Amino acid sequence: MRVAIIGAGIIGVNAALALRAQGAEVTLYDREGVAAGASRGNAGIFADYAVLPEARPNMRRQVPWMLLDRNGPLSIRLRHLPKLFPWLKEFIREGQPERVERSTQGLSALMRHVRSDWDRVLRENDAEDLRVARGALHVYRTRRALHAALCDWQVMGEHGVAYTPVMGSALQELEPALSTDYQAGMLLPDLTHALDPLGLTERLAEKARARGCEFRQTEVSAISSTETGVCLHFPGAGTRQFDRAVVACGAHSNKLVRPLGLRVPLESERGYNVTLPEPGVTLNRPVCVPDRGYYMTPMSIGLRIGGRVELGGLQAQPRWTRAEVMLRHARSVLPGLEPKGAKPWMGHRPSLPDTLPAIGPVPGQERILLAFGHGHLGLTLAATTGRLLSEMIFGTTSETDASACLPSRFA
Repeated sequence: MRVAIIGAGIIGVNAALALRAQGAEVTLYDREGVAAGASRGNAGIFADYAVLPEARPNMRRQVPWMLLDRNGPLSIRLRHLPKLFPWLKEFIREGQPERVERSTQGLSALMRHVRSDWDRVLRENDAEDLRVARGALHVYRTRRALHAALCDWQVMGEHGVAYTPVMGSALQELEPALSTDYQAGMLLPDLTHALDPLGLTERLAEKARARGCEFRQTEVSAISSTETGVCLHFPGAGTRQFDRAVVACGAHSNKLVRPLGLRVPLESERGYNVTLPEPGVTLNRPVCVPDRGYYMTPMSIGLRIGGRVELGGLQAQPRWTRAEVMLRHARSVLPGLEPKGAKPWMGHRPSLPDTLPAIGPVPGQERILLAFGHGHLGLTLAATTGRLLSEMIFGTTSETDASACLPSRFA
């Protein structure tokens, strides 16, 4: 079985490892090389608690604020609004209660396998040193703010997520660097995080290469089905034949998928972060500030402050004020934070309106499979996605119900 994977981020590399373990001859293609996109700069959280979709009831009322507040946790670039409108319409529709429930069930079906899938991948590829289990802390200024979020926490609890309320000075006992302005929180004791997301993807890519996977830093301009398999087309009229192909190009995937006749409502969630090599403070675990939409994650490369969402398409220049505002707010959360040497970054997270990734075959062209649309859950779901693709391609029985993620929902 010869399989081509287009995209050498954390999703593509995990797919390569899973397919190679089943004996496939795997070739990965990426125009910019390994981990050149969102896999390079994410917040490093294995967020297996994230069973709730982004779209929620009453999203329509929030759209004006997204347009007006350029530096809010979720903002929309006005110039991008005409192109965004069809996606935004679907996003608002996905906020209907019955659709939220469907997406929650679909995400939960994936999340319950995240820990075991990553345990296996890290163990088999000598990468256990790049993940740590220290839990995470979500912090709120007041008990009232925490109380307003309790419904979400209760839903997460119903899906097996462990959490413990933390009140008053107990927050500062867990995280001495935290401002006393924060008086309530939720501790996620089982959460794990990556010490270096880029280093993790590179380590796994090295193992895939050592096991016989081929990496080519080449652009794939098109994919087409043949009578016996799949044909990859390259700039300059070159082609190459495979038995199967996996599209894992993140936010850029529609360039290859749209000509196949499938209209996937894919949009870029532009995420920003700042990495501080010498932050001047110590965090014992990742700390999330939910009302501002970002995480502060202690890594081997420094403290990474990252998150937020900007819907602005693939072409617009970064709006670095979003990173600056986030860093400024983080200094109020961690009063001793030292911004010297801050390294800003912006990346494109591939987002679908229902928060569920597209994993599986293209309807009517089953030899071409999709693996994108993971949004801010790419790292979290990468190992599970790789396993699912291997099971689909080789026709083995799966322990995971991924039916909610099938691309046929867009047909």
